[in-house]
Amino acid sequence: MQHNQFIDNLILNLKSGESIGGIKLAQIVKRLTEMEVDEGGPYSLEPKQGATDVGLNLAIACFLALRDIRLPKLDDFLEKRLLNIAEPFGSVIDDKTVRSLIDKYQTLVGSVDKEKPIKQPIAYDKNEQCIMDMIRKKFDDRFSNFSPALRERAKAAIEKTIRSNRDKQMSLMAYYTKISLGKSGESIPDELVADIGLANIFFWTAFIIYDDFWDRDEAADPRLLPIANIFARHYIDFFIALPDDKEFRPFFHDLMDKLDGSNAWEVENCRAKVEGNIFNIPATLPDFGDYENKYRPASGHILSSVAILTQFGKELKTEDWGNIISYFKHYLVAMQLNDDAHDWEEDLRRGHLSTVVTLLLGDLKKSGWKKQTIDLGTDLPEIRKIFWFTTMPQYVKIVLSQTDTSRKALRSISIIEEPALLERIITTTENVARQAERESVDSEALLKEYIGTNSATT
Repeated sequence: MQHNQFIDNLILNLKSGESIGGIKLAQIVKRLTEMEVDEGGPYSLEPKQGATDVGLNLAIACFLALRDIRLPKLDDFLEKRLLNIAEPFGSVIDDKTVRSLIDKYQTLVGSVDKEKPIKQPIAYDKNEQCIMDMIRKKFDDRFSNFSPALRERAKAAIEKTIRSNRDKQMSLMAYYTKISLGKSGESIPDELVADIGLANIFFWTAFIIYDDFWDRDEAADPRLLPIANIFARHYIDFFIALPDDKEFRPFFHDLMDKLDGSNAWEVENCRAKVEGNIFNIPATLPDFGDYENKYRPASGHILSSVAILTQFGKELKTEDWGNIISYFKHYLVAMQLNDDAHDWEEDLRRGHLSTVVTLLLGDLKKSGWKKQTIDLGTDLPEIRKIFWFTTMPQYVKIVLSQTDTSRKALRSISIIEEPALLERIITTTENVARQAERESVDSEALLKEYIGTNSATT
């Protein structure tokens, strides 16, 4: 793919909005890597000479933004250039197209606000919107006595959680459980559904904040720690305060103990040393087994449904308890695997031995890799090949097995009359893996692409 063809294809895709995957996406990613002035941008046709072409970088930024990818260095470059830009633009892209790219970029990203959402707003039906309005009102009431600065920071944190959860389960799992009970669920008050919804959003937001610190993510913001503590204290107080039916409270305490135990296990066992650009391969990789330790940190999500079921006189049969747990456990494991597959390069760079990185390192050893280290610069093309051709099919197979088990468990819960909304969550999770599978179908062409690159540089 020559540079001029690359630019033409990029502009064509921006106009058509065509979905790109597999070999085409691999070609674009490879070309972007070659054009980096610095890791994460900006970009240049002659990277050693620095970046000056605003049109080229606008096209790349818009292409990435449409795929929900933001690169702070690229944004910074464009913000500075757009402050005092004047025609002619001096770009390899014609001036008319550059003007349209400026409009598109500012619509997608905004000229300054890096927190501005790129995605379209989440669509809610009338009943869902009613619950969401109640949840936000309850948040305002809960934080009414805090300082304006802390209140706004807390609100931004939960809105980010809501906005990033496109299938709406983090906010509305209690509502979906109510609907799944059919007519018997109609007596469940929306007030309680909203209370549980807020508690669940607090659980997930606290989880995300804490996880950034455990993972030593550069996104970890110390100003959010007190807010995470408030969120955690709220959902713990809320669930403990529910009327004790001799089923829920022991279940809650056992779940939380195992949740924290799994977090401790991950911090202890799922970290590798990274020194500069060198990743040190551990002699022993973590054993995820049946992925129990991957489910447990997210297992608080089950509380929304169990609270609804146990608070309304539902005599849960032993097999129902087992199937409810199985439904959640297996699709949550699949969700975590999807996230790990998406973030494997980032996890590798920070020494985080996720499920997929662990699979990848195992495959690397089986491939005959002799070194005890990985150079995250020069070795990465070879590592990517292992990921695409060997690890990816394994990951997809595991996810589809997990979602299949989850679906069977859901259909076996005797008190569920209308499972469609709960099954939709499984299907959404499954589709992420199927999309990854489709993108890896053209493995032979992808291999040729990498071989062609290596041959050209040797």
